[in-house]
Amino acid sequence: MKSIYLPVDVSVVRRLAVCCAVLLATLVSSSLQAETAGGIVSGSVNNAGTGDRLEGARISLPKLGLSAFTDNTGRFVLAGVPAGAHELLATYTGLDPVTHEVTVAAGQRVTRDFELTTGVYRLAAFTVAGEREGGAAAITAQRNAPNTKNVLAMDSYGNLPNMSASELALMLPGVTGNLNLENGIDGFTIRGMGTGLNTITLDGALLSSQGGMARATRINNLTGAMFEGLELVKGHTPDKGADSLGGTINLKSRSPLGMKEKRRVTYNLALRWAPPFFETIPLREPHRTHPLLNVGYSEVFDVAGGSRNLGVAVNTFYSENVAGAHSTTRDFQNTTSQPAFLWDYRTFDQYNNRKQASINVKLDYRLSATTKLTLNTVYNDANEMGKLRFETRAFTNQNVGTSGTAGILPGYTNRITQVRVSTASNFDVSTQGPNNFFLRTRHIDLGAEHEWNRVQLDYGGLFSSTHINNGSGNDGGIFTMRVNNLGWILDRTESDLYPRFTQTGGPDMAKPENYRMNGFFQNNNIDNDHEVREARGNLKYDLPGNMKTSLKTGFNWREQMAHDFNRNRRWSHLGTTLPSDPSIVILNSRKTGRVVPFWYASQFFRDRNPIEASRWNEDRYWGRQIRYTGTRRVTETVTAGYAMAQGRAGNTGFLAGVRTEKTDTESWGWVRARTPSTAAQQAADPIGAAQRDYGDTKRELHGGYTKSFPSVHLTQDLARNWKARLSWSTSFGRPAMTNFLPNETANESAQTLTVNNPSLLPQTAANWDASLEYYFEPVGNVSVGWFHKTIKDFIVAGLNTGTIGTGTDNGFSGEYGGFTRLGSANAGTAYVQGWELSFQQQFTFLPGLLKGMGTAANFTALETHGDFGGSGIVQTRDVAGFVPRSANLSLFWRYRGFTSRVIVNYTGGYITDYADGTPARNRYLFSRTVVNAGIGYQLRPAVTFSVDVNNLTNAPQAAYRGIPDQMQFTLFGGTTITAGINGRF
Repeated sequence: MKSIYLPVDVSVVRRLAVCCAVLLATLVSSSLQAETAGGIVSGSVNNAGTGDRLEGARISLPKLGLSAFTDNTGRFVLAGVPAGAHELLATYTGLDPVTHEVTVAAGQRVTRDFELTTGVYRLAAFTVAGEREGGAAAITAQRNAPNTKNVLAMDSYGNLPNMSASELALMLPGVTGNLNLENGIDGFTIRGMGTGLNTITLDGALLSSQGGMARATRINNLTGAMFEGLELVKGHTPDKGADSLGGTINLKSRSPLGMKEKRRVTYNLALRWAPPFFETIPLREPHRTHPLLNVGYSEVFDVAGGSRNLGVAVNTFYSENVAGAHSTTRDFQNTTSQPAFLWDYRTFDQYNNRKQASINVKLDYRLSATTKLTLNTVYNDANEMGKLRFETRAFTNQNVGTSGTAGILPGYTNRITQVRVSTASNFDVSTQGPNNFFLRTRHIDLGAEHEWNRVQLDYGGLFSSTHINNGSGNDGGIFTMRVNNLGWILDRTESDLYPRFTQTGGPDMAKPENYRMNGFFQNNNIDNDHEVREARGNLKYDLPGNMKTSLKTGFNWREQMAHDFNRNRRWSHLGTTLPSDPSIVILNSRKTGRVVPFWYASQFFRDRNPIEASRWNEDRYWGRQIRYTGTRRVTETVTAGYAMAQGRAGNTGFLAGVRTEKTDTESWGWVRARTPSTAAQQAADPIGAAQRDYGDTKRELHGGYTKSFPSVHLTQDLARNWKARLSWSTSFGRPAMTNFLPNETANESAQTLTVNNPSLLPQTAANWDASLEYYFEPVGNVSVGWFHKTIKDFIVAGLNTGTIGTGTDNGFSGEYGGFTRLGSANAGTAYVQGWELSFQQQFTFLPGLLKGMGTAANFTALETHGDFGGSGIVQTRDVAGFVPRSANLSLFWRYRGFTSRVIVNYTGGYITDYADGTPARNRYLFSRTVVNAGIGYQLRPAVTFSVDVNNLTNAPQAAYRGIPDQMQFTLFGGTTITAGINGRF
């Protein structure tokens, strides 16, 4: 197969390395010479109330126009300070400014530390870092940023129900969650862009994750306790990856050097409870309570003659997240007119217990005044053992009549449908599980930072791996039992959610002996591996002069590999009936009285084999075939370099530059031979037939592309508390890695062969961002932002990409000569624009008890239009997965040691499936409002009690087709209460 492959020119890399080395030596030399001409002022800035060192505090020499910001350890360096006496000013959001006098001699380094405080701390009896400090840190980081971003501290919204970073990310403007069947957050839609088009990073580096093949990074299995906060980068800068179409979520780890005290121990011990006065499924009732435990330790040491130069932080976490969900799914007549009959009715109960254990160790070692080394490691296991789903389905065809195979009787109404006894009318009972899921994530990141007066150099490397075993376990499986040729009445008059189901004819569906296995019993056993390797380096030089300008350049090399391995097996049942398990009860039976038998897979299988082998026949051909087609690998290598300038001219800040990325892809996998074996051959020799069909057709593909991504960001300080932003940036969303895998689908009659394209380009976006921000003391801000995206290069399938050549070297072992090759390519344009409004304020200026009040809120409104690679123009309401409205609201009140909070998350309704020309098949999600509430009392800094209620109103996930009255899907995840004790000492 012809492909585009761009090899690396080693000589170019060598020349680039030599040039960088010479440039580095020159800059360091000039920097050291400049150091002798002036002095250096360095030090740290501490929060006197909490003992934390402050990141983002501004240190300035107002009369000289010099300023710097503290790093994540609270340290600052002001270089090139003229000899003499100066006034040094430290400011930070929410704290009172402090001024020190400092005298500097040429070539001298002077140290000055700051202790910032506020009246809130002077009046409070006990204080530890909390929502106020988290809010101040987030506002400071967002205000200081040269580009458009939103920042949240992990404690900005109090206790999180599952201590997960994904729960906090939902509170960002423009972010909505993609929920699974347990109401967990599997991914995020950012500014209308879906999960696979955005990137999630840890300290700027890509995380390995579940969903690596689809680029759907998940952080619901990572505890938020190991992070200091997170940021959503919307205006991409050249020194960071541009591979996020909507925005990049970056998790920020905490520096152990960022505390004032010698040692700190934190703990959070909680129990999450599904109380009996809130409804839950019967499967969960024996497991109403489960733990969430977190213990952290940090200490600063004096090493090798240094003072407080080694910081060690260890964070341990364990949780059990039990989930019990009930769902109903329906399908109506394909019409938006009324009445419409209901021909497919399903329910299921699902139980799962997600267990997670993790250890995070971070070391910061300040080797000298100019050098710091960092090591960050994550060891995380997330396991699910015993995930169960029991499902019922009553369905027929969509033919109306009283004879033949017609399934629907005439006379149906909007609320009542009668299904006649017919061979098309079936009742299924399905079992999935007990399924197992084992995830092991290992992450190690080693880096170094150097600072020589005007030169800053950092470099590092990481390895991140996630290995998953997913399937039915030793004793689980997926199978369906069926009763055929029966009739029923489904009456939704009294309850749409729990309709009355009355059997009117056919075999008794309550008796297990009337059921037969439909299809196969399948035991799944799949491995998914995702590994990321990265090397990076950045060099920054601060130019002399009044423009306060710096030049920065660097490189990034990243390789990520996704590998799947499939060992699924399946059997057909040779007998008739199978004994049911009468202990299994589902919620629908309790609500409606409908009696249905259920089966456990472990009644019939042990150690992935049938207990009674004589009653089962394994489909060995299918099992061997799936080993070929389900075993595959993709490796993607990205080599990037950039150059940028950043600085200030008066009240105007600027950042501009370009990033160039070269992407190479390699993949391998098996495809089916052009002439497959017959059914008779597969039955006679299943292993040999599979070998002949797939064994000699392993394909290897190579592809690649190179693109550049410029950006310009401007900020303007309009007044002391007013800031305006304007930026233009470019970004992109890479295709899912499945697009690069070998795949061949032949149509012999049409003489076409459909294949994947290993050089498929990413979707690209040109982004405009504009915002106006106002900051008020002590802690608060309001902002109005507008953005516009022009998105191009959507992925379009089935395009003619040429004619396949003849000969054995045509890429297909000599087959398909003269066929038309069909594949995916890039085409189309769409536009997305929106408004983002946010407000947060702590009302400490109010009298009496009211001064403890505060609020945070944001609202996002989006719209889109374009062809999206199709043949016609579509608008906002018809773009699947595009969420036009979302909002968040948080209200809190604190008085002495007492705290209370209410958090509201709103996701507007949107379309999930669009059927062009068939509006009755359009599927829409209803809007959803989730309310969480909590109270707490701090007895002393080491002891705080808390109680939080998650999903107070048990808000469901719900969808409809065509018109709102035709419910397609509703899922209730339940309400839980979390009670705990936490503290710091």
